[in-house]
Amino acid sequence: MLERDNELRGLSEPIPVIPEAYEPTWSLSSRMYPDTLGMVFACAFGISSTGETGATHYVATTGNGVITDPDGTTIPTGATRHVWTMPLGPSGASPKTAQIIGAYKDQSTFFKLKGASINSIEITTPDRGGAQLSVSGIAAYMDQFSDPSLTPSYEATATRPFMRGGASIVTWLSGTGTPQDVSYTFANPVENSQTLSVASKYADVVEKANEGLVTLTGSMAKRQLDVDDFNALRDATEFATKTRWRSDTVIAGTYTYALFIEMSAAQYVSGGPDALANRRRIGGSFDFRAARNASASATVSVINATASYI
Repeated sequence: MLERDNELRGLSEPIPVIPEAYEPTWSLSSRMYPDTLGMVFACAFGISSTGETGATHYVATTGNGVITDPDGTTIPTGATRHVWTMPLGPSGASPKTAQIIGAYKDQSTFFKLKGASINSIEITTPDRGGAQLSVSGIAAYMDQFSDPSLTPSYEATATRPFMRGGASIVTWLSGTGTPQDVSYTFANPVENSQTLSVASKYADVVEKANEGLVTLTGSMAKRQLDVDDFNALRDATEFATKTRWRSDTVIAGTYTYALFIEMSAAQYVSGGPDALANRRRIGGSFDFRAARNASASATVSVINATASYI
C-alpha cells in the first residue's frame, strides 16, 4: 500500500491509501489423514519422476503382495506406495499450484484462489486430537465470486487419521534420551512476481524462490536427558532416523495406512538440556535437519488407497 502523512496540509492523519498490489496468503490445519497427506505432498513437490537435480524424486508403485514398505512389510494389492525423495521437485523454475475455494456458506461469501502454492508443511503428533498437518503458502490471485454450489464431504471413521498411538520413532541416534515428541517441517520457498506481461494488480508468475532450497527440519523433545544427544550436537554427528505412523484403518488384507519419514544423515543444529532445577526429571530439546551424504538426504513414504494423484 502507498501511504504517507499529509504534511502539506499540516495534518498527522494519513491520506487515503492507494492499492498497489495484492499478495494473498492461505493456510490449512487438519488432522493428518493418509489420502490428504499424499495430496499435499503431490501439490508441493510434484508427481513427475524428475527432481531438482534430474534425479528420480517421486515413484508410485502399486501393491502386489511382493513390494514392501520401509519396515519390510509386504504391501498387498489395493494399496499404493508413494515415495518422495530429496532433493524434491518438480523440475524447472515453477512449483506445482492449485485452485482453492473458500466457501463461507452461512455468510453467502465465497472466495477463489488461483496459483496457490505451498511453502511450508508441518507434521506434529500431540497427545490428543490425532496427528496434525499444517500447510501454508501464497496465491497469485484471490477474489470473491458467486456460490459454487459445492456438496460438502464430511469426515468419516471409515478412514481414520494418524494418531499418537500409531506413531513410533523406529530409528534414532544410538543412546539417545527418552523421546517425548518429534515434529517435522518441510520448507519449500516460493514467490510471486508481476512480470509486466499483463496489466494486473495480481501476480502473473509463480516461481520457486531465488534464494532457499527445499529443506527438512524438525525438533525432538526429550523426557530424560542423555549425554549422547549433547555430544551429537557438539560434534555435528550424522545419524540415520526413521519415524513411522500407522492408522487403525486397513487398506487390504491386514495392511493399514502408513507414513514413513526417513533421514539418512540427520544432524542436531541447536538445542540443549532444560534448565538445571530442583526437579526429579530433566529433559531437553534438540532441533535437527536432514543433511545430505552419499545417499539421499530424506524420503517420505505414504502408503494409502490412492492409486494416482494425476
